[in-house]
Amino acid sequence: MKSGSGRFKYTGWLCAVLIIIGLTFSGGCAGKEEVQPVEITVVHGWGGTAQTHKVVREIYQEFSALRPDVILKEQASSDSTIAVEKANDMLAVDRMPDVVSTNGLSYFVQNAVTKGMALDLMPYIEADDELKASIHPSVLESWTTEDGKLYTLPDALEVMGFWYNASFFREAGITDADGNVKLPDTWEEFFGDCERLDAWCEKQSSGMSVFALEDIQVVEDFLLARLAGASPEGLAMASAMPSDFDTPSFKRTLQDAARLYSYSQDVDNIDNARQAFLDGRSVIYFNGVWESDIFRGTGIEEEIGYAAYPTESGASLSYISPSSGYVVYDNPDPGRREASIEFLKYMLSTKVQNRLAIDTGQAPSNPNVDNAMIREDYPLLGNALEVAHGADLQIKSISSVWDAAAVDFLKVELPQACRTEEGRLRLVDGLNGQRGE
Repeated sequence: MKSGSGRFKYTGWLCAVLIIIGLTFSGGCAGKEEVQPVEITVVHGWGGTAQTHKVVREIYQEFSALRPDVILKEQASSDSTIAVEKANDMLAVDRMPDVVSTNGLSYFVQNAVTKGMALDLMPYIEADDELKASIHPSVLESWTTEDGKLYTLPDALEVMGFWYNASFFREAGITDADGNVKLPDTWEEFFGDCERLDAWCEKQSSGMSVFALEDIQVVEDFLLARLAGASPEGLAMASAMPSDFDTPSFKRTLQDAARLYSYSQDVDNIDNARQAFLDGRSVIYFNGVWESDIFRGTGIEEEIGYAAYPTESGASLSYISPSSGYVVYDNPDPGRREASIEFLKYMLSTKVQNRLAIDTGQAPSNPNVDNAMIREDYPLLGNALEVAHGADLQIKSISSVWDAAAVDFLKVELPQACRTEEGRLRLVDGLNGQRGE
């Protein structure tokens, strides 16, 4: 009887303790809601096998590691054109990924805004001093709408002058009194150098020329630089879509484009133009500072220099252009909107911007990145950035200031038009005709 009573008391006590523990545990759980990570999708064109593509993907993945509260899902393509086309197809059925990396394909920005699906980033910028400080002034100048809204932020600037092989300049005798390369200050000197380099190339192997030009380079790299450097009239035309192309400055620019072709070997695409420069079959190569990533570690790296464009006045000129970048979906879910903004802040942070420069050769969009540090770790890029940012005049790329239809028209018609004076006149009429459409 005694032992039975003890067992009963012990059992009852144990049950009471277990009930109390159970209630305490369930009460604690009720007070702490389990936080679910927010999932966002980023569509981008860094899905290729090149080292640059791998680095960007690593940077994206590191965001997920740093932010366990955000799951970053990537929809990667090997080319930005493919990625943006996919995102644009989604717009057609009223859908959009959380973040789209346009990488300069600005038509998506306008389409997303027209659809009412692009998030206005300005309120987030104004409310966050850290984010605001990480945005280059040219981005705000170029992409803020008349009603004060901003729909895209790039993580890199489009910075362009031109590359040249210094050893070929020296061998052609284009040097100063100390034997250093003497770069042209004016367009007259530039074409005088082309003439001397052309004569030097003729004495070398038959495959050498001053340029190996792919047609798009003439439109995207040469045309506005020459136009802006022609006169105040030309600078105005290069700064906004002209109302009239029938001007002395534009006609002179077309004449000089024809001269440019006369010193060039024909190539089918930009890869072949680059390869001709790398192989020592051309002396001057038009493209941006990002090409440093390809030139680094090559046999001619020590002989490659970067130059700003000349002008008629002798001032130096470069392209410093904020192309379109990331576009964020105006998601009805505030958690996904906030996570997308955090991703943009991460991509524009000084640490990430510095890595994008050092590991991919891109020009930082964050104005706080120290170019001296870049130059120390990566002289080829650092020197190119210093030359371009130090130019007396800075203009934007043609796709940033002229209508897309006019740029497309030039890409098709300019090479043929450069062959004759009549062709150039037809080109001017054709561009003016588009203004009336």
